[in-house]
Amino acid sequence: MEYSSISIELGKGVINHNNRKFIAENVDREKTKNNIEYKNIPIEEAYHILFDDALQRYNDKQTRKSRRIPSYYEHIKNSKQENLFYEIIVQVGNREDMGVGTENEELAKKILDEYMYNFEKRNPYLFVFNAHLHMDEATPHLHIDFIPFTTECDRGLDTRVSLKRALLNEGFYSLGKSDTEAMAWMRNEKEELAAVMKQNEVEWENQGNNRDHLSVLEFKKEQRSKEVEELEAHVSTLENKFKNLSMAIETVTAPKNNEEFEEEFVLPEPQRLETAKSYKGRIDKMFGKLKALVKSVLVKYFELENDYHELYEQKQRLSYQVYKLDENNKEYQNKNNDLRKQLRDYRLLRKVLGSKEVNHILEEAKRGHRRRNREWENTR
Repeated sequence: MEYSSISIELGKGVINHNNRKFIAENVDREKTKNNIEYKNIPIEEAYHILFDDALQRYNDKQTRKSRRIPSYYEHIKNSKQENLFYEIIVQVGNREDMGVGTENEELAKKILDEYMYNFEKRNPYLFVFNAHLHMDEATPHLHIDFIPFTTECDRGLDTRVSLKRALLNEGFYSLGKSDTEAMAWMRNEKEELAAVMKQNEVEWENQGNNRDHLSVLEFKKEQRSKEVEELEAHVSTLENKFKNLSMAIETVTAPKNNEEFEEEFVLPEPQRLETAKSYKGRIDKMFGKLKALVKSVLVKYFELENDYHELYEQKQRLSYQVYKLDENNKEYQNKNNDLRKQLRDYRLLRKVLGSKEVNHILEEAKRGHRRRNREWENTR
């Protein structure tokens, strides 16, 4: 039994690259003839196929011309709620165990081809308009470009673009931001790919075998990366607060530059033949307001200064946390690299000795380890 990893991730959807209308540096032109094209429908045409009837029904109901939609493709293109289309990139293994030029190149091709064969049957609400299997890069992989759609809608077009509704129609539900419909669907697609691999005598490494420790480390690394991003965003927010606080402090410590202040608190000229008592009565109110203003300014100043120092200390702590998390990420990366090297050695050992012999050696080693543990416990 072979062991291999699975990768299904969202792609950027560069159609011209997928169709080889332009050739990137990592593409071997001599091997491009080995690629497989499953679908190659221009996206505008795909939109006509999917939505023209629904668009006509929608426009026929509109009594005002301004509410009619001339082109649903352009309408979605300019929309901030939905993407024109989505892409996933599907790969089995890597350049070392399933790469182009290795003994398993054709096996990887066969698995991906079988997976693609059932993709549309499995996903009736994902209209595939462009799909290619690339055999001219380091590792065979699929680019699948699709338009998610839903039907029988009450608002807008009765058939329209919607990834969320498309996946709901296929039975995938969101359990929150950390587990969306898309995440549930991606997990299911990995399971489907794993099933195809198993039919071809290849076991998914992520399914409870020798990748366990590596998976844990990669998970920790991903978690640390997310924490770093959140902390960096927090630090950026604090820096903005610093700027605002600095500006506020400058404002309250320099009221003399304020024209309104100047106008309100200029001493009035004594009137002709005005008594001192009368003049004092006129300026007492102004001085009362001035004292109140100075008092409020001082209170606000000390509050802002205190906030400023607290935020500065918080920023320093967060900056240190970001530094430590970056260091942890480097450590996890080094551990991952070491484990990958061990995994390659383990694969080589299985190929040389055979799976049965390696499994026998492992079982003997485990039994010996358990026996030594029992003996140690008995001597305590």
